[in-house]
Amino acid sequence: MDSSDETQNMDGFAYSFGFSLGILAVIVVMTAASYYCTRLHSASDPTNHNSNTTHEDSVTIDIGLDESTLRSYPKLLYSQAKVHKGDSIASCCSICLADYKESDTLRLLPDCGHVFHRKCVDPWLRLHPTCPICRNSRASTPLSTPLAEVAPLTGR
Repeated sequence: MDSSDETQNMDGFAYSFGFSLGILAVIVVMTAASYYCTRLHSASDPTNHNSNTTHEDSVTIDIGLDESTLRSYPKLLYSQAKVHKGDSIASCCSICLADYKESDTLRLLPDCGHVFHRKCVDPWLRLHPTCPICRNSRASTPLSTPLAEVAPLTGR
């Protein structure tokens, strides 16, 4: 073997080895960057569940209907509901999944027209102001406040 052949083989090996090291370095840098970016994002995320905050800081409380509002919602017998709504009324309660009987007392939700057994929907409405099916609510929703009212522009 000639010394020029050995030099060419060494050059080819050096280029391959250098290229492999370059690829490996790129993979290591990308992995490290991904790790640190993900870690930084999760540390600054206020909804992070692994942080040392108490559960009281992140509890969402639904305020249901009071008894007077609940009593104002119409109640009717299933036989009456069938006469008023015809075939469009459901044949079973969507909460307990039991078929309605002619003598069952139902609660009609005025916003959406859905009906349920009173004994099924009243506990729900005491905890949640919305319909269990469509989530329509008679409860008022807060109005959006224009940004100009929150932080008035100054310096003009």
